[in-house]
Amino acid sequence: MWKKLTDKFYKMPSQLVVVRKMISVGLSVRSEFDEDLPRIFCSDIEIKPATLAKTLGIDRRAVIGAIRSIAADPDLLNFFSRLTPVANFSASSSFLGMGVIQIVPELADRPGIIAGVLSVIADAGINVRQVIVDDPEISDEPRAYVVTQSPIPSELISILRQVPGVRALVLL
Repeated sequence: MWKKLTDKFYKMPSQLVVVRKMISVGLSVRSEFDEDLPRIFCSDIEIKPATLAKTLGIDRRAVIGAIRSIAADPDLLNFFSRLTPVANFSASSSFLGMGVIQIVPELADRPGIIAGVLSVIADAGINVRQVIVDDPEISDEPRAYVVTQSPIPSELISILRQVPGVRALVLL
């Protein structure tokens, strides 16, 4: 899918910015037969092109162009019409007494990093509530966030840092 997206939008960098942002936050595109302009949604909340453009610091025409290109391509429309936003609890869970770890990988596309971290946490009898991983195609510095039912005990930190592929670990 990434190759198709970059091939389609490489001559239109502002539209590629729109597409990357839509994917990173799960904004979908819906195109109804009786509408001139496809619409952007965050779940069931419509996002106006001007609002997204202002957020990204670009002209609204770039947003309109991007969603029109998406709607005109059956494969892209199929992909974008199925995107959904996901609540990321990594910034707020510590206020509820949960644990939050940020994992900085050595190489983001190395297999087994998350499995290794989750294995250590599970072996300690700690319940994992959520795992959110940045896509290395979207994020310049991808991270993984693990939200646990309870804070991570200090004795696990050194074990977690030894998991293959973990460059750094941050308790949030």
